[in-house]
Amino acid sequence: MDPLVVVQIVVEATQDVLFAVAVGALVCSAMLARVDDTRATASANGLGRSRLTALVVLALACLMYLWLEAAVMSGTPFSEAGPVVGAVLTQSHFGVAWSVGFAGVVLACLGGTRRSHAAWWLTAGGMVVYVAGKAAASHAADAGDFTLREAVHVLHLAATALWAGSVIVTAPLLWRRGTAAGVVHVTPANRVRFCTYLSHLATGALAVVIVTGIYNATQDTAHLTTPLLDMLYGRVLTLKLIVVTVAVLLGAYNRMIYLPRLQHSVARGGQAHRNAQCSFDRLLAVEAVAMLAILIVAGVLGHTSPSGG
Repeated sequence: MDPLVVVQIVVEATQDVLFAVAVGALVCSAMLARVDDTRATASANGLGRSRLTALVVLALACLMYLWLEAAVMSGTPFSEAGPVVGAVLTQSHFGVAWSVGFAGVVLACLGGTRRSHAAWWLTAGGMVVYVAGKAAASHAADAGDFTLREAVHVLHLAATALWAGSVIVTAPLLWRRGTAAGVVHVTPANRVRFCTYLSHLATGALAVVIVTGIYNATQDTAHLTTPLLDMLYGRVLTLKLIVVTVAVLLGAYNRMIYLPRLQHSVARGGQAHRNAQCSFDRLLAVEAVAMLAILIVAGVLGHTSPSGG
């Protein structure tokens, strides 16, 4: 594999993680506002800063990816790809799709760290535009733009970021609940409400991920005549399914076992509640690691041709 393509995969995976973090910070701030009437916690401010930082770094990663794509498409060394960037932007489908995605990131950055409804929706709107551009630059656009397949892939990417990002952001937020960076000024009862909202959100996003993922997989492999495991694409897809299954099992166990214990123990308080919260937090941290693995494998899969070519 071309070394530049390897770097592309790394940058792509980094973009996926950064976008998931930005989405997770956005939705976690909304959930935190629902359980904390003051809306003035240190954690809410921290989430705003984390979101903006992730988006700014994502914009830089997009620029790096454009340069890499120009080098790969033109067959020139990385250091000499500058003159080709303009042609890639104006004369290729990738350039148009990249421009849409980058405009979305810039739009999302304009939301800043403010916690107003207008800023929230501005950021969310920019994120949707970014996902649309990303889908247009993927295998889903092979049959053209504005197709059902591309629309489904937009839903898949958005739901994946929502599912993974909410867990990745919440895990350290709950672990640091006793510090200035954690969920401070939130009562145990409200913290349980926050965990309940997270569980419902992750479950809903997962349902969309599964349905759209099945559709994408059937579309990508419908034309294949050789066994999936005989191709690199099939092996990477299988690895992704395994990691997704692990994450689903972890989330299901937390939702069906630890979350009810947490909800039942909040009224009693004391050590029983602290133990239940710690158990929920620990498993959520393991689930966050699985989410990171999913995003990394997805980056590899996005650079693997379903045709095996």
